Amino acid sequence: MIPLWTKKELIKAISATDPNDNFLLKEKTEILGVSINDKTIKKGDLFIPIKGNRFDGHNFIESAIKNGAAGVIVSDFKLAKKYNALYVNDTKKALIKMAQFARKRFKGKTIAITGSAGKTSTRYITSTILKKYGETHYSQGNNNNLIGVCLTLSRLPATKKYCVLELGMNHIGEIEELTKIALPNIALITNVSNSHIANFKSEKEIAEAKSEIFLGLQDPSSVILNGDNKWSNLLHKKAKKTKAKIHFFGFKDNSKTKIIKIEDIKDGVSVSFNNIKNWHLKYLNSIQAINALAAISILNELNLDISVGMKIISEMKPLSGRGEIITINFQCKNKSFLIDDSYNASPAAMETALLSFYKSKSSLRDYETVIIISDMLELGKDTQKLHANLIPIIKKINPDILITLGSETLKIAIELNLNKKFMSYDNIEQLLKDLPKILKPKQNILVKGSNGTGLWKLINFVKNEYNYQENNNAA
Repeated sequence: MIPLWTKKELIKAISATDPNDNFLLKEKTEILGVSINDKTIKKGDLFIPIKGNRFDGHNFIESAIKNGAAGVIVSDFKLAKKYNALYVNDTKKALIKMAQFARKRFKGKTIAITGSAGKTSTRYITSTILKKYGETHYSQGNNNNLIGVCLTLSRLPATKKYCVLELGMNHIGEIEELTKIALPNIALITNVSNSHIANFKSEKEIAEAKSEIFLGLQDPSSVILNGDNKWSNLLHKKAKKTKAKIHFFGFKDNSKTKIIKIEDIKDGVSVSFNNIKNWHLKYLNSIQAINALAAISILNELNLDISVGMKIISEMKPLSGRGEIITINFQCKNKSFLIDDSYNASPAAMETALLSFYKSKSSLRDYETVIIISDMLELGKDTQKLHANLIPIIKKINPDILITLGSETLKIAIELNLNKKFMSYDNIEQLLKDLPKILKPKQNILVKGSNGTGLWKLINFVKNEYNYQENNNAA
């Protein structure tokens, strides 16, 4: 196996010193990975202890070594001597420098994806299909902040062909910092909405913050935008200031990846775009179909044969918490279907999920309709208004049961005046206690809410307490 980092490269990248002249030499070890977590470290990993507000990774060096760390970088000279470690002034800055060095030695194509919603799913779809075209490195889990992006890049082998990065933000300037480290050849913005608006003056300011991704573009470059998003014109103007090719996807006539139709069918969705008719996505819903077309746009900009990617996406299943369908099996052999969209919720994502759920009713007419929603967080002064905007679509769905978690969704239920069809909870533990009384055969259930409310615990509860199958279609 080719080492990810040599001692010479590492010292050059982070301007480190080796007090004992014994880093990596004692057992002739090689660095095969990079980690900041002693609990998940693998044999051959370089351990970088980061100092945080509530912890100091230097306290876990011995645990990291015991669990297989090949070497350690520290910001304490005595510890460097004790553990044959490399010494730097600041380990967090060292990680950033490693990311910058690794990105600059990488000769493949780098794709950076951001957006208010759908960026993780789009990154997942993109990285999955790109593996069929060449060796692909990509963000793992939720590694989309400064530490996460730098960790991903520090683990990037120079020999890979593609690198897919997810860039997240919750304040102005964050995307600029990330993109100038990522240096993408392709920058994709899935959409812009009022997610995290509590940290911004307006939705326009969010759009401007997302456009910071263009500041790191490396030629030859491409920008991919959602032409149907209301901020597409603003983003287009920002992108035109670069040398990048601009690629729209969506229903608009100026879209290079032009959607003709997305139709819910018995099992999944049918998509028609450009000259492609009735592309069948077996497990993805209409929301995920948009993310799939964003990924197809990336393939087009890389001049790759999209038919290969389309075939893979046709059988692709959504990530847990992002539209995955869970079939709950009861002893009486009647099933219930739970749509797990519990990972997070912005107002736009909540409205889209509810609309998609409304469409699913037509194929499950004999099923009781259950909506379980929690408050949407980080919405600032517009919190009440943005929650109230959900009332018309929930009224249209006319659920048999509405269950709310939190004070803002409680107001929705009161306004709808659902009487016996409504249950409200202040915390997730109370809801979990009552869940066995709520769940029963032949239900069509949507679970959607912000991660901070703990609604995701409901999914864990179902998986632990019930006989279930993942990723089956609800019709």
